Parts: sequence; C-alpha cells; structure tokens
Amino acid sequence: MKLVCLISFFFFISTTSLAAVSPPNPTLYQNFLQCFSNQTKSPPNSLSDVVLPQTAPAFTPTLRAYIRNARFNTSTTSKPAIVIAARSEPHVQAAVLCTKSLNIQLKTRSGGHDYEGVSYTSNVPFFVLDMSNLRNITVVGESAWVGAGATLGEFVAPKTDPSLFMRLLLQPVTRNKAQTVRASVVALFLGKSSDVLSLLTRDFPELGLKQENCTELTWIQSVLWWANNDNATQVKPEILLDRNPDSASYGKRKSDYVEKEITKEGLDYLMRKMIEVGKTGLVFNPYGGKMSEVATTATPFPHRTKLYKVQHSINWKDPGTAAESSFLQQTRSFYSYMAPYVTQNPRHTYLNYRDLDIGVNTHGPNSYREAEVYGRKYFGENFDRLVKVKTAVDPQNFFRDEQSVPTLPSKA
Repeated sequence: MKLVCLISFFFFISTTSLAAVSPPNPTLYQNFLQCFSNQTKSPPNSLSDVVLPQTAPAFTPTLRAYIRNARFNTSTTSKPAIVIAARSEPHVQAAVLCTKSLNIQLKTRSGGHDYEGVSYTSNVPFFVLDMSNLRNITVVGESAWVGAGATLGEFVAPKTDPSLFMRLLLQPVTRNKAQTVRASVVALFLGKSSDVLSLLTRDFPELGLKQENCTELTWIQSVLWWANNDNATQVKPEILLDRNPDSASYGKRKSDYVEKEITKEGLDYLMRKMIEVGKTGLVFNPYGGKMSEVATTATPFPHRTKLYKVQHSINWKDPGTAAESSFLQQTRSFYSYMAPYVTQNPRHTYLNYRDLDIGVNTHGPNSYREAEVYGRKYFGENFDRLVKVKTAVDPQNFFRDEQSVPTLPSKA
C-alpha cells in the first residue's frame, strides 16, 4: 500500500437569519413552477423539494447551507424569490429556461467558497440555482466528468520533489506578552516518512524536521486529515459528505500571486506590517508539479507558472458594522503593503477567492471596460477568449453577476 506522509509543525518569528427585501410574489412562483414542470415533465406536486419559494420550510435551510461568509447572512442581506435545489441536469436546464422567460436574474452556486456572496445576493429581483447536490464524479478513460457540487484537491510545490506539497501559514499572535508572527508549515508527501525526512533535511534544513512531526497515512486518511479530522485513522471516509452547512463566520479574503522570490528583507517588512495592521493572516500555496505541465492558455486558469498563491485571510465574530469596517480596512491596508512583492500589470488574483474590491460590473454601457479591470486579474490573456465565447453563447448576457465575463461591446 502506498503511504502518504503528513507533516505539521509551527514556530515563531520575532520581529442570524436572512430577511427578504420584498414580500413573496405568489404569481411569480406559480408561473415559474408551471414552466419548470412543463420543461422537466414532472408534476408540480413532485417538485416541492426542488422549487423552493420563500414560504417553503426548506427555503431558509437550503439558502443558508452554503453561505460561507456571515457578512452576507444578516437581516439586511438581499434574498432570492426562489431557490432551485437542482437534483439533475434537466433541473438545471429548466431553471435557466424558465428564469430567462420571466426576465429574472439567476444566480448560480455549487457549494464552494464564495467569499463575497456573489452567488446568492443581488440588488435586483433574482433566483438562486443551487447545484450543491450535483456531486457525481465519472471517470472515462483519462477524462473525468465532475459534478458542479463536487470539491477539488491540491497540487504540489515547485523546486523540490514533485511528490511534496507544502503550505505555509503566517499569523500575527501575542506570545509572552509580545507581538510576533507565528509560522506554521503543513505538508503532504507521497511516500514514506523516512524519505521525506531525508528530503527536507537536504532542501529545507532550517525547518528542523523530526520524525515525530510526520504521520504515515493512506491516501483517503490524508484527505480526512486535510479536512480537519485529527483522528483520521479512526473516522470513516463518509464523514467527508458532511459539509457543516450554515456554519459561516464573518470574514474577508483577498489573494495575490508571486512570480519572483520575496527577499528576506521583504519578508521582514511584511511581517512587521502584519503586526502593525493587527489580524490579517497569510496562506502560501506553492504551485508547480502537474499544474505547471499544462500550458497557461490551455484552460481559462492562467497562473500555472507562478511560484505560489497567497491568500489574505481575516475572520471575526462581532456582527457590528464598526467591526466590519475596521477589519475590512485592515485587509485593504495590508493588501497595499503587499503590492511591491507580487505580480503587477495586472496584479493577478485567484477567482475562487472572489474579491469585489478589485472591480465590479454595473452592466451598463461601460460593461466591457469595467470587466477588463477584474477579468485580466483573474484570467490574464485568456480573458479575451472568454469574452468571445461568452458573446457567442450568451449574447444577451443572461448569465451575469458583479464579476462575470462580459460580451463584446456592440458596434455602433
């Protein structure tokens, strides 16, 4: 049996419920339900767990299940008129066709992390198409068909053994009444602990890795460990199906990409700024391995040749607006301090750490120019191809949100 070695250690570095914005519209619901019934050839009374108006008992639990940021789970948060909890591909198709026929905005979500609430909030009347139940994975030859509700894995680091993935977390903390930065390293190695011990002693002697820092597990046990199950050898894999819905905290995320190594002086400066700012933490995820073997233009994801991705992360518990303003300002301040050390022109950003600070689209006459601002940060040179595809398949821009791909501007 092939083993997976997990490494985990750290050291210190000195220096409420939703409320509707408008009352339910029974006519809108009935029109949509009838259309949905016709499209799916299903009796209306068989769709009570799929088409959920605001008055349905399952409406609020379904909507809240995948809200990943409590900032968007307040009494003033906008609320959809209907949630469509799709169980099959025909449900998705019917949701699109029927929503379009009613001239309503459709927001789509699949259960992943949407840090800015783009997939379930809007400033206009809207429905939510929830695809979190579409979780099947089918492998045919060398291809895999992955349902929209399934989750993805990790990749490995550059400049070391391709079987090794390492993640670095930096967090400002107080230790012995003094402010400092804690550095935590977690890693996964496809092999034996003795092999990774030799590897890291050679490549990263500064870490001081010891045998007791390593745990040998099977692959599926390592997945459980990454999912924060400390007793990964004792629990059953089925626990991964429990996604802990409706458990969001208040938070904000931003992201960066690094393509040139940050100097020791640069890291010292950033750590001083982390202490100065207050609570913002950083997560460094190295790239490389199989990811870098695919051309940057082969898929919309353009960041394959970068050294690593950096997530800016902050969470808090106080629901008040004063706390929110303070913590958001902290993240934006540190984001500015990070600028000299990351990619520029554009400053690349990871799409799955959605960040509305980098630009939004009002879908007016300047829609394309507005989208270029965030689109090139997310997609690089692939943005132009995405716009052409969008214009060809959705010329009326039905699928849109605050940071969607635009259509080409119409010629006068």
